[in-house]
Amino acid sequence: MFLRLGFVPTLVVSCARVAEEVMKTHDLEFSGRPSLLGQQKLSSNGLDLAFAPYTNYWREMRKICTLHLFNSKRVQSFCSIPEDEVSRMIEKISKFASASKLVNLSETLHFLTSTIICRIAFSKRYEDEGWERCRFHTLLYEAQAIMGSFFFKDYFPFMGWVDKLTGLTARLQKILREFDFYQEIINDHLNPERTKYEQVDITDILIGRQN
Repeated sequence: MFLRLGFVPTLVVSCARVAEEVMKTHDLEFSGRPSLLGQQKLSSNGLDLAFAPYTNYWREMRKICTLHLFNSKRVQSFCSIPEDEVSRMIEKISKFASASKLVNLSETLHFLTSTIICRIAFSKRYEDEGWERCRFHTLLYEAQAIMGSFFFKDYFPFMGWVDKLTGLTARLQKILREFDFYQEIINDHLNPERTKYEQVDITDILIGRQN
């Protein structure tokens, strides 16, 4: 079924035959993602693996991920991190149970996954109480909200001014300014006085590839 969402042509796949055409026969034509404002801005104009178009650049990034970041040896080296974090989570839940306190499982599991990712990627733990945790999770929630928000400019290009009235443009600009923590992490890894971790994280690997 063919639809138009504003000025954006949209194909709705509703049967197995058409799904085969899209996913197999013409998979290259349908391999990209729509260029939506929030996603493009937060991914540096589609420079990350998730939102980059299927080009030589994307294939090179996939190659780096396959050979250097997520090969079997590297994945095995990260196994101790989720094991440690799950152990910490169980211990925390046990303490709450002993004190007859309620546990928000959705929040606890969210912190578990984000902490595992941050330790593997940055060698940092944002699960603990404090300003850094509050800042990181606020940015994470806001980024997710912005990526899923409806921008009039995406579907009605001449009505981009409505996004300013609704405050979405200001929210997007604010979070872009606050995402400088990526640069802070890179600077921390480049600092010659940085305490060396026994386990190399993803940031170390990418910096090494750049050099």
